[in-house]
Amino acid sequence: MAGLDLTWDERLAQPAADLAIIGTESWLKQELEANLGIQNDDKPPSSIRSILMPEEANSATWYTRFFPAASFMDKLPLPTEVNATVLDGNGAAAYLTEIEVPVVICVLDRSIADEATAETIVQLRNTRGEPVSLANDLQWSPPTGVEALGFTVAL
Repeated sequence: MAGLDLTWDERLAQPAADLAIIGTESWLKQELEANLGIQNDDKPPSSIRSILMPEEANSATWYTRFFPAASFMDKLPLPTEVNATVLDGNGAAAYLTEIEVPVVICVLDRSIADEATAETIVQLRNTRGEPVSLANDLQWSPPTGVEALGFTVAL
């Protein structure tokens, strides 16, 4: 759906390696094994790992750097080639104000009692951010039960 297959050979030969994902390490490892797509007899669905191609010890090529949220402060600042960062979970989203990349996506668990991280994100959006329409600008609507805010922040 994203059209990655059109330039797949080129991406393998010269990957952008410009995505960073920060979150709970054990959860991220489990999520990498999840499949995307519809199972059919002709072609099995792809795992998230095969699409994101994380940097690992024996990787010949890779696109994505993973950072454990617990030790992320030791890794700052992010490399300059990182253009997008996903903060997976409230613990990772707490680093939002420390990250300076063009695109940051926060995935929050709104079911927990502590709303401090969500409030920080909303405050940042309201004071320094410019709204982005998810439906119009990104052609994406979150599924039922998922809350998403889109905004840009000047670097």
